[in-house]
Amino acid sequence: MDKVLFAGTAVTRENAIGSLYRMEHGKEWVKAGDIPDNAAVQAIVQHPVDVNIIFAATRKGIFQSRDKGVSWRNVFSPDGIQFWSIEFDPRDANHLFAGTAPIGVFESRDGGETWAACEVNHTERFNIRFGASRVMRLAFHPTNDQVLYGIAEINGFMLSEDGGKTWNARTGALVELAKDPALKSKIETDDEAEGMFDAHAITTSPAKPDALFYLCRMGVFESNDRGKSLEDLQVRKFAPFSYCRDLRVVAGKPEKLYACFSISSRSEAGAVYTSDDLGKNWRRADSQVNPQSTIMGINAHIKDGNGVISVTRGGQVFYTFDGADSWFEKPLPENAGDAFCVAMI
Repeated sequence: MDKVLFAGTAVTRENAIGSLYRMEHGKEWVKAGDIPDNAAVQAIVQHPVDVNIIFAATRKGIFQSRDKGVSWRNVFSPDGIQFWSIEFDPRDANHLFAGTAPIGVFESRDGGETWAACEVNHTERFNIRFGASRVMRLAFHPTNDQVLYGIAEINGFMLSEDGGKTWNARTGALVELAKDPALKSKIETDDEAEGMFDAHAITTSPAKPDALFYLCRMGVFESNDRGKSLEDLQVRKFAPFSYCRDLRVVAGKPEKLYACFSISSRSEAGAVYTSDDLGKNWRRADSQVNPQSTIMGINAHIKDGNGVISVTRGGQVFYTFDGADSWFEKPLPENAGDAFCVAMI
């Protein structure tokens, strides 16, 4: 592990900076000079083979670094398209997918040098105050290379069964769950199903290849039939709040999950929880620290399962190198915008 940390921010107030920050452990945060101050960095991923290569998905395009985040170049920025997610194919390090707003998916087969649009059939369900829905996360089936999953905020679950060429909405299970009074929620619209469609993350684990874990405003849900049905894992039994923003599987420990729970998208509290049994039971992992706003992002080192990092909307960054036994805190600079994503290499 290089112990290099990254955090992405967005312009959320006057004179704030929405860019990428980099820090070597023990030093200070440095803003990336090659990514615009209004780019709004939404996702950061490291190449699974070449440790020098990192990608950042931003509202101003996709950026790539080939020197562990010291310098960056824009590799793709089509007009009118914002990038909110980017993922490497676990079977082919030259194969990537990126999710967008308005809802869309792009694919690269040459390590991110060129990109092509996939076919996405996932029309907007709601009229949302902040505009178009965005594809917040993509995930690969661990053993079937034809099956990929995606989620959109606020538009629910989508599925590809042809290796990512085409994507289709699969939202019937969300509508059914939203009939439960405990899972009704409306903030941006007048539809009480909205909360179940307010998706923030999706992931899979080789410990249970046919399972997917769907994270939304209302909690964490599991499906074993590609989203046709969803089971509520009822995180409310273990945590005092259940607004769920991010979820990660731990390298080398495929049954271990980390997730961040808060009160709402803008709040004064949050916590990182962990599960050793794929979400059946949860316990707090970061009780040594005091998050003072919603935890918007969490990430785990792609090789070392002891490395975990989280960030609050207000810019508190917490990280551990020993599997959550101890934590460091390093706030972002005061002029940083709201923070949304983090990573460590």
